[in-house]
Amino acid sequence: MNTMIDTNAINAHQHQIEVLGLELEHASGVRALAARQAMHVSGGRDHFDADLLLEACDALVGNDRLFESYNDEANPNPTDFVLGDGCPFMSLDAYLDLRELFGGNWLVLAMTEYAARRGSEELRDDPRGKAEELVARALEEYSKARTVEFERFLEPLEAAQV
Repeated sequence: MNTMIDTNAINAHQHQIEVLGLELEHASGVRALAARQAMHVSGGRDHFDADLLLEACDALVGNDRLFESYNDEANPNPTDFVLGDGCPFMSLDAYLDLRELFGGNWLVLAMTEYAARRGSEELRDDPRGKAEELVARALEEYSKARTVEFERFLEPLEAAQV
């Protein structure tokens, strides 16, 4: 596999890179780690669209983490940092696009791009190192989220369909 990624392709994905970067810099990043796990097991766009990735992330981390940083009544812990409104499809689509662009190591590579181009001055001083730190912090939060009981967003919908 060619490890060099076309600069034009990276430039075309700046919005997706920024969505991911803001999430890992200003929120827990748990949803992104859940998406990484789901795609590691099942594949990217060849298996998932945003709806199916929403289901997979919901099963891994539940409602609280699924809606983190989104303004929606399903978010039980709203904060001042908001990526968008409603379901987190913008983030989920960004993860799918970034995996398609960067491959299996999409999280660190996309975060390195974010740190180098969009991040604070502190992040730009050592983009790869800071990206790895942010991903490691998100991995710790993901590991904690996996050990607690959580409510799923989609369970009420499934029960209603029976």
